[in-house]
Amino acid sequence: MSLPPLWNRDCLTWRIPLFTNNTDPGEDPGFAPPESWAQALAAVAQDLRCLRFGPEVVVDRLIWEFSINSDYNVTIGWQGARNIGGFSHFDAMPMEDAMPMDDAISMDTAFADAAVWVADIVQTKLAGYDFVQWPSRGRHLLVPRRRDGEPVWMDPHGDVTVGRIGELCKNATNYAAT
Repeated sequence: MSLPPLWNRDCLTWRIPLFTNNTDPGEDPGFAPPESWAQALAAVAQDLRCLRFGPEVVVDRLIWEFSINSDYNVTIGWQGARNIGGFSHFDAMPMEDAMPMDDAISMDTAFADAAVWVADIVQTKLAGYDFVQWPSRGRHLLVPRRRDGEPVWMDPHGDVTVGRIGELCKNATNYAAT
């Protein structure tokens, strides 16, 4: 599932393999995406390797699709592969009394906010389309949040920080199966 043209606007799109062992080299418009977004996508990809509960999904062949439109707003997604569906997400749902696009997320977003946003979108898409609880040990989900300026995974049942986004796998043993 490739990202759709956003309302016939010009956009730059990068195709970035989630993992370095992917044989697809990806694509880019001739230069790197904004560093905060590249780091956020890499951090969430790293965390996708652990604490998945539900149907087995293979994430190694997934390819991020990251776009910036002419208003400098971001769309993320990935192409589906084997047993996992694709998606694209552009956060532009108008808020009450707001002009459309007022809550779109900018290409200038800092790493912490970008990482939390990407983690939240991926978590929602996996649960909604592929019935995969992530990150979870089977009872409840950890939630992505900012704490003290850092992007972290929180256990909402006790307000406990489990680990930084991008470091979930090395902190997974700190997360009791509750």
